[in-house]
Amino acid sequence: MKKSALLFLIIVSTTLFAQQTKRVLFLGNSYTGVNNLPQMVADVALSLGDTLIFDSNTPGGFTLNGHTTNAASQSKIAIGTWDYVVLQEQSQLPAFPYSQFSTASLPYSITLSQQIRAANSCTKPLFYMTWGRKNGDQANCASYPPLCTYGGMQGQLRERYLLMGDTNNASVSPVGAVWREVRSNFPNIELYSLDESHPSLAGSYLAACTFYASIFKKSPVGAGFPGSINLQDAQAIQQQANQTVFDSLSVWMIDTLKPMPSFVYTDLGPNGSQTACDFEFDAATSLNVDSVYWDFGDGSGGSGFLVQHSYQAQGTYSVTLEGWKDCDSASFGATIMVGCFMDVEENKLDGIKIYPNPTKDKLRMSQFGQGVANGNYKIFDLTGKLILKGENSGEINVSKLPAGSYLLRLIINDKSTNQLFVKE
Repeated sequence: MKKSALLFLIIVSTTLFAQQTKRVLFLGNSYTGVNNLPQMVADVALSLGDTLIFDSNTPGGFTLNGHTTNAASQSKIAIGTWDYVVLQEQSQLPAFPYSQFSTASLPYSITLSQQIRAANSCTKPLFYMTWGRKNGDQANCASYPPLCTYGGMQGQLRERYLLMGDTNNASVSPVGAVWREVRSNFPNIELYSLDESHPSLAGSYLAACTFYASIFKKSPVGAGFPGSINLQDAQAIQQQANQTVFDSLSVWMIDTLKPMPSFVYTDLGPNGSQTACDFEFDAATSLNVDSVYWDFGDGSGGSGFLVQHSYQAQGTYSVTLEGWKDCDSASFGATIMVGCFMDVEENKLDGIKIYPNPTKDKLRMSQFGQGVANGNYKIFDLTGKLILKGENSGEINVSKLPAGSYLLRLIINDKSTNQLFVKE
């Protein structure tokens, strides 16, 4: 169906997530091609502020086996710039007896997944869980009873698509699972075309909402919809797609966790020769991160979750941590003040520790493990501006300071030290 036949009604909505652009290749057959499903997914995305760039190859009746050698499919896979390649098997094959599925379907899901990753190791296969026929597969019912009913066929399809996803370390877009819930909860929404197999426009819209949730990992609630679908039906489909996808992310093997790098740091003071100032950086507070890269802000970098770095001059430095999880990355930064060169060796105050660091309210000090109560202190921001000063330095109330990094200068009996701390 041409895009012009799908006049989308745009519902004004607000999203709490940043706009995204995804590149997706759809490989399947008429279940994907009818009603131009890839374009419908793109229209849903656009109505919610996102962009889907897509291509497809959907010859009628095609199998995964066929796509492993089809010239058009292979050339499109080889482009290698896709975020996802959607894989849809012929509508009956996954529901057949396991002995048949394991030879006619499963091996080719593996081959295609390998071909996809060979073109780009960061491209993710995404299996398209389809639906059972409206009254089962009557042509094959006598030879395999689970196919005699919609429920039996749907159960087989669910199990087999999840197996393909698990076997290939890939996600599954649970269109068939959403289909079952809509069919049960909203029986007046006709999801089938007249052949009781292919999707109606509403059925394709259900698939589009499910793919949007699976690919962009956002709710499709509030999306635009084809003008021939009424508002009530569109909202029911959106809500069911949202509920089914996000209530069972682990079942569909959809990972919505993004890398969240973060770090804390410790001023270790001048090194032995006092020609450099040493800092320790610890990225153990990062979430969903399996590798990191540091930019220390002085033209050098490094890797590893716990690292030390020597600065050759005092001043402020912007430190950036880039955290990676598979092929996804994010950055976290902080500005630090390097001030240990201000300590003059003959007047240096030794044995001082400040804690907790970072702190939310109280900053405490000790010298060689003993409390400190007879010092004077000054606190500077990273521009060198004096922010706070006082006496009786055993405990300083910093609760009213804005969050950020500060330099504490502590003076006891004409000796001094500089310590960096973070106010949360």
